Amino acid sequence: GLAAFNLVRGYRKKKDSFHRNKLKYLLIGVLIIAAGVTTNFTSLGKYPLDISLNVINALLITYVILKYKLLDINVIIRKGFVYFTLTAIIASVYLFTIFILERLLRGVVSISLIAVLIAIGIALIFQPLRDFLQRWIDRLFFRERFDYYQILKKFTQKMVTILDLDDLANSTVNTIGKTMQTDKVAILLTNKKEFNLKGSLGLDKSFASSFKLERDNPLLAYMAKKREILTRDDIDIIPQLKGLWESKIRELEILKAELFIPLITKDNLIGIIILGEKLSEDSYSEEEHALLSTVAHQASVAFENAKLYEEVRQSLVERKRLEKELRREHEELLRIERLRALGEMAGGVAHDFNNLLAAILGNTQLLYQRIGKIKPSEIKRRLKIIETSTLDGAETVKRIQEFSGVRIDKTFSRIDLGKVVRDAIEITKPRWKDEAQKKGATVTLTTRLNKISPIAGNASELREVLVNIIINAIDAMPEGGKITVETKKDKDQTCVSVTDTGPGMSEEVKRKVFDPYFTTKGPRATGLGMSVCHGIITRHAGKIKIDSRKGKGTTVTVKLPISLAKKEKEGEKAVVTPERIKKATILVVDDEKMVRDVLKDMLRAEGYHVISSSSAKEGIELFKKEKVDIVFTDLGMPEISGWQLAKIIKEINSRIPVVMITGWGAQINAGETKEPSVDFFVNKPFQNKELLELVTKAIKSKENKESK
Repeated sequence: GLAAFNLVRGYRKKKDSFHRNKLKYLLIGVLIIAAGVTTNFTSLGKYPLDISLNVINALLITYVILKYKLLDINVIIRKGFVYFTLTAIIASVYLFTIFILERLLRGVVSISLIAVLIAIGIALIFQPLRDFLQRWIDRLFFRERFDYYQILKKFTQKMVTILDLDDLANSTVNTIGKTMQTDKVAILLTNKKEFNLKGSLGLDKSFASSFKLERDNPLLAYMAKKREILTRDDIDIIPQLKGLWESKIRELEILKAELFIPLITKDNLIGIIILGEKLSEDSYSEEEHALLSTVAHQASVAFENAKLYEEVRQSLVERKRLEKELRREHEELLRIERLRALGEMAGGVAHDFNNLLAAILGNTQLLYQRIGKIKPSEIKRRLKIIETSTLDGAETVKRIQEFSGVRIDKTFSRIDLGKVVRDAIEITKPRWKDEAQKKGATVTLTTRLNKISPIAGNASELREVLVNIIINAIDAMPEGGKITVETKKDKDQTCVSVTDTGPGMSEEVKRKVFDPYFTTKGPRATGLGMSVCHGIITRHAGKIKIDSRKGKGTTVTVKLPISLAKKEKEGEKAVVTPERIKKATILVVDDEKMVRDVLKDMLRAEGYHVISSSSAKEGIELFKKEKVDIVFTDLGMPEISGWQLAKIIKEINSRIPVVMITGWGAQINAGETKEPSVDFFVNKPFQNKELLELVTKAIKSKENKESK
């Protein structure tokens, strides 16, 4: 009666026909038994109807076992063996203990009380004893399976520590395949559209690459709803799965799929594990189903963690890719901006040099055409123009190097910055006083010149900076205003500030004010003024800063280090007076004929014996043949550079001074100027006085080395 009650209750709870059929056949069997027993209380009891009906019930149960795999004979044997052994041990211990205690405690304690106490003790040790016997029997009779199960349990604990999705999938299929003794295992994980194969064992590569299940597959829908393991036979029996497509049925047959295990996290189906048939061709037991369910639960968590880790890793990779792409785009924009600035610079430089070349060429042609008719005073005047234009061209090159950041030479001397400031005010006086008054505007310039320490620098360059700043202040106040120039000492720095009461600057203008060719003055300005100023101050190891707000005026502050002045003073050298040493022999090596001839003529005009060469190889041969006192060599020459030639000369005779001629002198760093094979440097274009001073230094250097 109790069995029938439980079966009816279970039948009503189950919703799918597969499980209801299991219980229905068992319930019919119970009713058949009940009918057989009932006949014994009637006149039919003289016939063996109960035995016949029991046989029918046995056949019915046999059918259910075969059809729905209700029992696993291995499990029955194992559990039967356990409970038989357990019962035998407990009964023996129980009876033996009662027997002994009854003899020892007769008349002292009631035997019934003893029996109850022993029963309680046995009840407490029953579960631990059963588990021990279960493990012992598993080891004794099912050794290989027991070892595999232990491997699977240990891997289940370990899998949550594997974060790489591919490693986790491969480890899982290999471990399950080994434990369940099957050569075909597949793991499918979901994405937004379908379930794709993530790991497999024993599948053909071409099949594995194409095998997948769409999200609307009936098998997936059923497993997502029921969240329980399915067998291959369930697909044929369960009505909801009869709509599975023939193409998928064929794929499952290729896979030899026997078991489908859902992977569930947060009530969502994230994947399934498919197991092929066992190598032994046995079916999977209920015990194995339970074990695989536990594994699937742990695997679901592990796969979810691995997927999150994969997403984070891909996000980081994508972020790095985007950062790299942004850097590449930024570099491309910088390159375009440099090219644009270079184009603008080239236009400005071309304009400046064309003006200089026009003056040089025009005066040179006039002298050439009228060489016999022109007066000496006129010749001197035109030659002076040519000389000035050439020197101005050299200064233009220096300015380009300054704002392009390649000029690193420093020809500084000890200067009085206060005097430089006063000179700049005097130079700009016509602009802020006379011209402003002519336009009907009043510009007042006041000074607060505090006592400041001398600094090391180039007076001409710093004067140009201050003149530029003052003129900008004047241009910012076309209607008139006030300019204040102040000098003061700030710790180890000397500060010069120029403040105007003009309209001020916007943040955008402030950001661009030091950019080459940026100007707010229109076409009449080149936009090089503040860029050149920035280059000069930077070369002086100083800083230039602009404080400005719209409608509040502008203050430009220049800060220069005082410490340089002391170093410059200590290292200051006496001016060398040129001396004519007519007996000195000078070797000039330069691949540029015009430069070589000019240098040769300038030295010969002073009475020196000069030999020249157009290549380093020829120069080395001349040096070996002739008794040379000084070697002049160009820096950039084909085959053998000036640096290499200097080293070779020093190897032949270390006492001979070597003078390096270069048009890149402003870019030669301090390390190169200390090169032991080069004694002196001269920059193009060079002046006659500078050249003679250098020759005098070189000759004295040679004499000092020889005397030592």
